[in-house]
Amino acid sequence: MEMVFLIPIVMFISLFSFCGVAFWSVNRRRERESLYLNETVRKIAELHGQPAVFDYLRTSEQIRVARMHAALAIGGIFAACGGAGMIIFMYGVEDMREEGIYFVGLIPLLVGLGLLTYSRLAAKP
Repeated sequence: MEMVFLIPIVMFISLFSFCGVAFWSVNRRRERESLYLNETVRKIAELHGQPAVFDYLRTSEQIRVARMHAALAIGGIFAACGGAGMIIFMYGVEDMREEGIYFVGLIPLLVGLGLLTYSRLAAKP
């Protein structure tokens, strides 16, 4: 009888411990990235001057934006293909075909197409 109450307590303690360690590791990674960026910018400024620092920051921002656009495009492709697959496979089931439930697959399909459209057209600087 006592074990029944002990299991949820242990689960909550382990969950909150995991969340604490995850939060700490994310903050530590961000802190290290900030330190490395500051050191790199300082060394570039000492060796090549202020215009080189601006060029470095501009190119690093362009790389970050390009990666974000690629990630959005990949997510859009996955969602669109998943929606199209849902439509195809749900249409194959007779009960779903008669009731029109296969149109539920349009939701991820349209979300994927929206992500693709945004990543290719609207998000360009």
